[in-house]
Amino acid sequence: MTTMTTMTTMTTMTTMTTMLLRGLLLSMLFAAACGDGATAAPDAAPAAPDAAALRDLLVEAALDGNGLSTEVAFVVPSRTRSLTIVAEGDEAALLALGSLVLADGTDRVDLDLNRSWAAEMTASYHDEQIGQMPGSLYQSIRLGTFTQVYPTAPGQALPAGPASLRIASTATNGNVTVRLLLPDEDEARTLAVNLVAVSDQFSFSGRPPFVDVMQTIFDQAGIAVVVRESSVLADSGLERISTFSEPQEAPDSQAAELAGLGPQNGALNIFVVEGLPSGVGGLSLGTPGPPVQDSSYFGVLLLHSTSDALLGRVMAHEVAHFLALQHVTNRGVSGMSYADPLADTEPGQGNLMENGTTLTPDQAYALSRSALLTLP
Repeated sequence: MTTMTTMTTMTTMTTMTTMLLRGLLLSMLFAAACGDGATAAPDAAPAAPDAAALRDLLVEAALDGNGLSTEVAFVVPSRTRSLTIVAEGDEAALLALGSLVLADGTDRVDLDLNRSWAAEMTASYHDEQIGQMPGSLYQSIRLGTFTQVYPTAPGQALPAGPASLRIASTATNGNVTVRLLLPDEDEARTLAVNLVAVSDQFSFSGRPPFVDVMQTIFDQAGIAVVVRESSVLADSGLERISTFSEPQEAPDSQAAELAGLGPQNGALNIFVVEGLPSGVGGLSLGTPGPPVQDSSYFGVLLLHSTSDALLGRVMAHEVAHFLALQHVTNRGVSGMSYADPLADTEPGQGNLMENGTTLTPDQAYALSRSALLTLP
């Protein structure tokens, strides 16, 4: 189903972001002015911005009467794997990107910013139960906390340099907190997970066989899965999840409540429960989910099974949702079909994001962009 690492939290307000951007631009201008072989006095060059600060930013932005935030300026450093945007606001409000302008000057979202998009967002999320934002960029609208990863397909450029974005919301006042993660392109391909048995009936130790089933699937993307911690969560009252919502879980859902009880070691929490609603084998708390461990959307839920093959495949499917992937096709309340944003996926080909186990090259690329991936 489509229903939400360790990185240092940087508490950076809008003014700090602007200062960092100006510092980088001044450094670039200074280097260009000096040229090769030019000699400058030791105190002539401005201090370069801290590299870590540029890769993990926290900014607060105010919403206007159209539900659009003030502009958030930032810098994409060179050798950046991806940009992950996590926007948090009123839990009753829908959130998405209103604009994303990168260093080449092109707005990837391409929406009219002189009007509200609340009606379209509400219709897509609540009425059609698809949650797809209008515009040129494929986005999954979300209640309370929105996550977007860019790029998610080969050919989508993430040029280094000054960039900006605005958040769109159905709320017309208040603030949104925007976190920007820009991990280094360091060939990180390891995904750490925690296995949490939400039960007093079963538990896990070591590396259970169903993790190896998932590993065989993720081998197609060159991603190694490691188990960081196995634990038991008993007497939580959440052993059996009785409800779920479409198109994604709500902030006050049982699944989101469970997410708040997981380990806090940076690895993705996989909660294995005794019961889920009829016909549901697993739930991802985001498509994609926020790679931020203190979020109520940080985790994946699985229905316990004695079949390692089944549990491993469902685990791979739900984790793929959390990292990046949509279903190959989704169907709205109206009966209309909505295809995923990737060019090489087709229905009925045994794909992981249907009922199979295969991944396409574009899906493998999208998975490899996640900020949750680390070096071994």
